[in-house]
Amino acid sequence: MIEPKYATLQTLFADRVFRIPHYQRFYSWHTKQREDLFSDLRLLADREGDNHHFMATIVCHKTKDIQFVGANEYRVYDIVDGQQRLTTLILLLKCIELALDKKNPDRREIAEVLVKRDGHLILLQTNNANEAIFNAFIRKGREPKKADIRTHADRNLSHAICECTQFVESWSEARGDVMPLLRLIRNRLGFVAYDIEDSRIVYSIFEVLNSRGLAVDWLDKCKSVLMGRAFELAKSPAVAEAGIKELQKLWGEIYQEVAEVSLKGQEILRVAATLHYGPIRGKPQQAPRALENFRQECKTADDPRRLTEIIHDVTRKLVAIEKNVLLGPVTRVLHARMLAVALESSKCLNEAELQQALDQWERVTFRIFGLRRQDARRKVGEYTRLATKFIKGGTKGASTFEQVMSSLRELGKDFPIDEAVEAGLENSNCYVEAPELCRYVLWRYEEYLARSKGKGATVNPHVRIEIWQQRAIDTIEHIYPQKPKPDGAWARKMRYRGKGNRVKRFRDHVHRIGNLILLPQALNSEAQNHSFEDKKPVYDKHNLRMVKEVLKENDWMLDDIDAREKKILAWAKTEWCDVVSNNS
Repeated sequence: MIEPKYATLQTLFADRVFRIPHYQRFYSWHTKQREDLFSDLRLLADREGDNHHFMATIVCHKTKDIQFVGANEYRVYDIVDGQQRLTTLILLLKCIELALDKKNPDRREIAEVLVKRDGHLILLQTNNANEAIFNAFIRKGREPKKADIRTHADRNLSHAICECTQFVESWSEARGDVMPLLRLIRNRLGFVAYDIEDSRIVYSIFEVLNSRGLAVDWLDKCKSVLMGRAFELAKSPAVAEAGIKELQKLWGEIYQEVAEVSLKGQEILRVAATLHYGPIRGKPQQAPRALENFRQECKTADDPRRLTEIIHDVTRKLVAIEKNVLLGPVTRVLHARMLAVALESSKCLNEAELQQALDQWERVTFRIFGLRRQDARRKVGEYTRLATKFIKGGTKGASTFEQVMSSLRELGKDFPIDEAVEAGLENSNCYVEAPELCRYVLWRYEEYLARSKGKGATVNPHVRIEIWQQRAIDTIEHIYPQKPKPDGAWARKMRYRGKGNRVKRFRDHVHRIGNLILLPQALNSEAQNHSFEDKKPVYDKHNLRMVKEVLKENDWMLDDIDAREKKILAWAKTEWCDVVSNNS
C-alpha cells in the first residue's frame, strides 16, 4: 500500500538528495509559472499566523543508492513528478543564501543544505541538459554568461536564475529582510510526497495523479504510459528491468533533442500519432487521442520500445526543422511541419529526390502561408491527408517520386506564383505587416545574388548568424528612412526624376521591399536617417551583395525603389514557382 505523507521542505531535505534522471525533461517553467509561485509566496507572507500553503504533489522513486558524506547518509530519490517546482524553490534558496551577509549563520546553513559538507554532493542532481549551468549556480553562485547559453534549455534555466534573483531583491527592498522569506519557504510550504520503492508502479502513480493535470506536458505523460506498460507486459522482473533501461536511454535522447529548441511535447505526440495512425476527420490528432492510441497499441513487451523509437524519430525531424531558422515563415504552421516530417520519412525517395521534394514543399508552403498570408486554418485537411499518404506509400499512398511531386504541385494549384508574388510583395507594406517574411525574402535574394556569381560564391556563414540571431525588425534597414527630417537631406526625394512630378507620400513607399535591405543591428542603428551619401560609408562596412547593389546608385528616389522592387519581384516569381524536377 502506498501512503502519501505531508511534508515541508525542511522535512523533505533532512536526509535525502534528489536526482532528476537523464530520461526526464529539462527545466521548462516559464515566467508565468514562476510569477504564480512568487505571488503565492507574497500572499502567504501577508497572512496572519503560521498558515501553510499547499504547493504540489511530489512523486519520487526511492532508489537503493545511498550517498555518504562523513557520518551522514543521504538516500537518493529520483524525481518522477514535481521537478519544476522543486527546482525553482532550490534556486530561490540559493538566491536567498547569496543575499544574506557572509557572516550570517543562516547563510552557511543554507549552503550546507544545498551542497553537502564534502562540497560535491548537491541536494538536487540534474543529470540532463541543465546540469552544467545549474551546478555552477548552486555550487558557486555563478550566473550563466551569454557564452554559456547554447540551447533552449539553457535559456529557460538562465531566465529562472535571473527572475529568482530579482524576486529576492524586490522582497528585500519592499520588506527589508529576506529571513521571513527563508522561514516561509522552509517551513510553511506543504507538499504531498509519494515515496515509491517499487519501480513497477512509479509510472502508473504518475499517470493517475496527472490524468487531469493539463500542466504536465503530454510527451511526459506518454513516456510514463509507455514505461508503465513495459512493466506490465514484461514476462519477468529481469526482462522488465532490461526493457526499462532501454526505454530510459531512448527517452534521455528524446529530451536531449528537445532541449535544443523551443518545441512543445504535445506537438511531437500529435505529429507522431497522426503519421502513425492517420488523421481524425482530416485533421492532426489531438494529444489525448494520440496518447490513448499509443496506450492501446501496447500489447506485447516490445511495443513500448517500438513506439518510443517512432516518437524519437519524429522528435529528431521536428527539432531539425525548428533549428533551421531560415525557414521561419514556412514552418510556422503545424500541418506544414508535419508534411515535411512525412516527406523525410517516406521510403520511396532517394536523397536527391527528397531534396527536390522538400524544395517544392517549401515553395508551395511559402506561397500559401507567406506571400498570400493565409492563417493556420487554411488547407489543414489537404496537408494532413497528404502527409499520411506519403507515409503509407504502396497502392494507398505515394509510391514514386513523380507521385510525390505531382501531389505537392496540386497542393499549391490555387495559389499560382504570379498572383502570390504580386499579392505579397508588390507595393506591399512588408516591414510593418510581415517583418519575418521580409527578412526571409531578402535573405533568399542574397543567396540568389551569391549563386549568380558562379560556382564557389557563397554567403558568409558568420553574416548569416549575425542576421538571424536578431529580431527581424532590427536587421531590416530602410534606405529611404522611416523618419526623414522635414527639411533635411531627404526632402523631395520621394518623387520620380521627371520634371513637374509632385512628391509622393513617403509613408506609402518607405516599407516596400524595394526600399529595404538587410544589415546587422549595429550598422542599422548607425545608418539611421542620414542622407544617402552619408549612409553609403556605413553600408560599405558590410559585404552583403544586396548592399553592394545599392551602393552603385548615385541617388535614391522613387524610381530606384520601383526599379529594385521590380527586379526582386521578377526573381521571386522564379524562386517560388513549382520545381521542375530532374526526373521529369
